[in-house]
Amino acid sequence: MPDKSAFETSSGLSRPKIEAARDRILGMKTMVVAVSGNTDTPEIGVSPFIRREDGLYIYTSHLSQHVRDLLACGVATCLLCADESDSQNIWARNRLKFTATATEIGRDDTIFASLCDDFAATHGPTMDLIRNFTDFHMLRLDPDTAVLVLGFAKAFRLSGPDFEIVAHLSEA
Repeated sequence: MPDKSAFETSSGLSRPKIEAARDRILGMKTMVVAVSGNTDTPEIGVSPFIRREDGLYIYTSHLSQHVRDLLACGVATCLLCADESDSQNIWARNRLKFTATATEIGRDDTIFASLCDDFAATHGPTMDLIRNFTDFHMLRLDPDTAVLVLGFAKAFRLSGPDFEIVAHLSEA
């Protein structure tokens, strides 16, 4: 049996249990996207997303201020949060917060059509309706730093596109 990692020992959770919880959260269908724009007040929105090996993708309209700000600045803070009804304690909801760099995927890019197909397969026929709307933009979100919370004293720092577990956060 392999030795436990430091984060497994300090948190009391095994790597497979942490990874399973992380993957359940990453299996959600929508994320909250927050962007600092040109004002003192950040803009926030909710967007359906898909996850592929090369990153997370959102397809969203620039009619929303947070999308215009994201297109302009290229960075966001994103949140995936378990439903309240699935949480044992409202203060300790399972959640994943991460910073990401956004890159627009042009409609003429070779992967644009397959991304639209993946959105339709994941989120249903509305994608077929909006796929040609020119106010919508396909954005790849490349995660940087992340924090996964699985309960009180069960927070973990994650890193990179695979949301690899780096450390148990046991101090402020």
